Amino acid sequence: MGGLASILLSIMTVQAETFVVCVGIGNYADPRILNLSKTEKDAKAVAAFYKKGTENVVTVTGRYATKRQILDCLRSQFGRASESDKIVFYFSGHGYPGGFCPYDMSKPEDGLTYAEVVEVMAQSKAKDKMIFADACNSGAIRHNHTSTAPQPGNVLLFLSSRGNESSIESSFLSNGYFTNYLLHGLRGKADADGDRVITAKELFRYVSAGVVELSHDRQHPVMWGNFPDDLVIVKYGKR
Repeated sequence: MGGLASILLSIMTVQAETFVVCVGIGNYADPRILNLSKTEKDAKAVAAFYKKGTENVVTVTGRYATKRQILDCLRSQFGRASESDKIVFYFSGHGYPGGFCPYDMSKPEDGLTYAEVVEVMAQSKAKDKMIFADACNSGAIRHNHTSTAPQPGNVLLFLSSRGNESSIESSFLSNGYFTNYLLHGLRGKADADGDRVITAKELFRYVSAGVVELSHDRQHPVMWGNFPDDLVIVKYGKR
């Protein structure tokens, strides 16, 4: 029994976990910044999805989502991950070419840059690293990536729109266009071959097609980064 117990303990020790930080900002401290109606709902909905599979979910919304608080949460959460784990950063709010707009942003240098997020992710031991961003101009992140920026390893960036596009909200949906299809995809709609595993390629195809159709070709999600097409985003149990 001692040998069997050791094997079971070993299996339990290496069981992969997912560590998630979800950020949503609807109203900003600077009154010049346009308010958004769906973003905090977006973050809470994505957090609720991940909470079904892990307890390691932190949600930061509204006035609490300052640049400092977001970075502190990322460091704390992602620093707990081991090599076999996944880390996920979800952001819904205003974006700008090269980064995300935290609650306390009033000028470009106050923004949460892609390089700053990448630096935190690079310090995590996790093998798989993912960023989902429902923000205007988010696709421009890839054009602001330079060889001097920290490399986060096997990172996937799934961005809601191209660099010159807005990320659309609708009064007829509970979430923004991108997050709406992202959630449906993660819940199983993106599983094209029915194998109970949703890969990066499957998720992109499903979400992209839905957003392009719903937006009448005005919004085009972008997936980018150093990852294989068969990277597992979500894996379900047997039927």
